[in-house]
Amino acid sequence: FWFMSFLVVKAAFVGCCRQSVRSLHFNNVKLDRFSRDSLRSRLKQQELKDARKPPSSHQDATILADSVPVRPVSDLLKALGFTVGVGTVSFTIASFSDWERQKVLMKQHFLQPAANFFRSKFVNFDTRTLFLLMEHSEKCAALLIASNALVFLLWRAKGLQPMMWRYFSNSYASKSLLSPMILSAFSHSSLIHLGLNMYVLWTFSQVTVDKFLGPDQFGAFYLTAAAFSSFTSLAHKAVVRSPIRALGASGAILALLTYTCCKIPDARLKIVFLPFFDFSAQNAVIGLVLFDLAGLIFRFKMFDHAAHLGGAIFGIAYAYWGERFFWGCWRKHIQKTIQ
Repeated sequence: FWFMSFLVVKAAFVGCCRQSVRSLHFNNVKLDRFSRDSLRSRLKQQELKDARKPPSSHQDATILADSVPVRPVSDLLKALGFTVGVGTVSFTIASFSDWERQKVLMKQHFLQPAANFFRSKFVNFDTRTLFLLMEHSEKCAALLIASNALVFLLWRAKGLQPMMWRYFSNSYASKSLLSPMILSAFSHSSLIHLGLNMYVLWTFSQVTVDKFLGPDQFGAFYLTAAAFSSFTSLAHKAVVRSPIRALGASGAILALLTYTCCKIPDARLKIVFLPFFDFSAQNAVIGLVLFDLAGLIFRFKMFDHAAHLGGAIFGIAYAYWGERFFWGCWRKHIQKTIQ
């Protein structure tokens, strides 16, 4: 009996000691949570958790579903050919459209007094009537603003995120290279970005369309400027081997702005947030070009300076040389062909 009692007491004592050792080991682990091994283990667990998370809309292009290694520089030939094709097709279509517009010019001339009468006498008319009575510049700007607003709403749908990043952002590390060169110019993921770009578009289109380009040439100009600014952005990314994505209408709008400023270099401009400070349109063009050049040299990352610089260069070149060729020689050639 005493021997059996001794064995039972011994077994209980050993069990208590083992439990105490386990508790002591657990407490030591808790007290030693800031040791090097513990921190390394927790960092590795966090990296595994982050790797399992789906990519967010603000993450870098290297982890998006359609991203590929940065393309070779030779792929720029595809982008250049696409840019030339967009310019050729858009200006050809604009030439046809301008020809049709000239044929009904007399009819519009007789209908204009009636349109002015209804504009002044009636207030309650439907949206279609309002659109028909708008000026050409207002129609062009309204269509572009509506298109950009629609794409902005598509960005809000989480299920469309992979498609939006692939086709509506311009990247040199994406499976889709050509179509985003145009589609990204109608794409904004930020409401502030959209609002500022559309404000500048509305402001300058009223002068550019009504006084210089007209609706047909304006449409071709805008699309070609968007393609050219995207091409310069891709060229810069190809040289520096960058997978970063870009989106926004800033390149095409800067082309519109610089074109207008070159046409009226003595006009006085103001910044909306600094109404007390004004400057000439010529100085505005010089300042924009120098700012984007500095952004490329010093590698500022807030804006896509290559796209901005490409848009500005296109606007300047079109004002001094391009308009004479595309809307002078090319339009006359197309219209002679269809006569």
